[in-house]
Amino acid sequence: MRGAALAVLVALSASPAGAQDLGAAKTFVTSLYAAYARHPGPDYVGRQAKTTFSPALLDLMRRDAARTPKGDVGALDGDPICNCQDYEIRGVSVVVTAAGPSRATARASFKNFGEAQSVALDLAWTRAGWRVADVHAEGMPSLVKLFRDAH
Repeated sequence: MRGAALAVLVALSASPAGAQDLGAAKTFVTSLYAAYARHPGPDYVGRQAKTTFSPALLDLMRRDAARTPKGDVGALDGDPICNCQDYEIRGVSVVVTAAGPSRATARASFKNFGEAQSVALDLAWTRAGWRVADVHAEGMPSLVKLFRDAH
C-alpha cells in the first residue's frame, strides 16, 4: 500500500498538471487579473495574446481576424479574460483545479464596477507555461465555439 501511495505522489509531481504546477497555474491566472489594476491595462487580444492564449486558441483568434473585413468587428467584441469591454476590477478570487494531464480549470470571481462576475478558464500546459485554452462566462459559453461558429 505504501508503494502505491508513493507511486501516486511521484506521478503527480512528474505531471505538468501535478499539485505543484496547480500553484503555477493559479499564479498565471492571478497575474492575468492583477494586470487590470495597472495603467495601461492588459492587451490580451493584442500584443499579449501569445503569452495569454494556447496556440490552438490563438490560431482561432488569428483566423477570425483574417476573415473579418477591415473596419468590422470580429467574433470577439471585448476582452474575454474579464468578459468585458471596460473594467474596474476589484476583489479577485481564483480557484484552480486539475482537469487531467496538462490541463486545469480556473474559476475567477471578481467585481467589475461593483457587479459580481465569474469567468471560467480552461488552462493548457504548453512549452512556454500555462495558457488559456478556452473561456466560459455569462453570455459566452465557450470562446472556442464562438470563433468556430463565426464563419
